[in-house]
Parts: sequence; C-alpha cells; structure tokens
Amino acid sequence: TGDYAWIDENCDHYGYILRYTEAKTEETKIQAEAWHYRYVGKDAAQEIFNRDITLEEYLGKTEH
Repeated sequence: TGDYAWIDENCDHYGYILRYTEAKTEETKIQAEAWHYRYVGKDAAQEIFNRDITLEEYLGKTEH
C-alpha cells in the first residue's frame, strides 16, 4: 500500500522480489518486512512472483 504499491506490483519486471511477505511468514520464519527487496534477476523474480513462492522454495530448500 502507499509508497510501496507500485514497487510491489512491478518489482519482478526489474529482477527484484519482496523478500519477506506477510503471507509467507510461516515458510520463511521471518516477520513481514515491507521494505526488504532482493535482486534475484528478471527470470527468477518473474517465476517467484508468478508461482507465488518464496526464494527458499525457488531454490529447492523447502517443500512446495
């Protein structure tokens, strides 16, 4: 929401993901951090976004 709305909706187009989301707290074991973006490259970011998975899931470090 607010200042982050555009970034949240478009960051994957530039190779970034929102690292810790509210919806994935159980998987990451980290509280949501609305400001924590990580560069992973365009292809990885778009796959992570489209599949709605965490970086750990993308890297195969947890069950899907």
